[in-house]
Amino acid sequence: MSKFIVAPSILTANFLDLKTDLNKLEQANIEWIHYDVMDYNFVPNLSFGPKILSDIVEKYNFKMDLHLMVKIVNLSVEDYLKPFLLKNVEQITIHFEALDDEQIFNFIDFCKKNKIRSSISINPDTEVKDIEKYLNQIDNVLIMSVHPGFGGQSFISNSLKKIELLNFLRDLNKFNYSIQVDGGINEDTFKLVQDAKVDMIVAGSYLVGSNVTNLNERVKKLEG
Repeated sequence: MSKFIVAPSILTANFLDLKTDLNKLEQANIEWIHYDVMDYNFVPNLSFGPKILSDIVEKYNFKMDLHLMVKIVNLSVEDYLKPFLLKNVEQITIHFEALDDEQIFNFIDFCKKNKIRSSISINPDTEVKDIEKYLNQIDNVLIMSVHPGFGGQSFISNSLKKIELLNFLRDLNKFNYSIQVDGGINEDTFKLVQDAKVDMIVAGSYLVGSNVTNLNERVKKLEG
């Protein structure tokens, strides 16, 4: 049994040949896929929506880890999220910086009602203390170790202190959330987040893309 959960981000995949990249991940016995949704509002980029997600879950059996880098405007949280209620969607992450307090609590309620893991992400410039009031109600915290919006960025080292603090708070208060990290994971940084006691590791260009050769070996390193 692996020590760490590995969730490859398909943001760095070849979108014209996504099936090939997904097949490679399936053959490497990957259980989770990290699915980045961007709206050109909260972050200056656009990516996938519900349609491509639907196509993926119809063909593959991956557990889907949805990462919503979006602002929710002109819709209720529930109405925005409903199209993403698809088979194998196990966890949804929203950004603390993107939503107001009421929206965050509506999000948590939505996840509970639909038996989906609720997750809150914080950007590199946001402190753990800013989300402390939610920690007893959520299932996961995602630490961004790069600025959200683009793949291929360098790891921001102060993310490690946040992971360590989240571990401390979890143990102190007997909370149940898992800890996830996303951004800049490669040959030089994966051991750092493992040593900081993260639970789930998101990796993009290290695992997905035309330049990735020894995929199985890399997955085993991340799994620990």
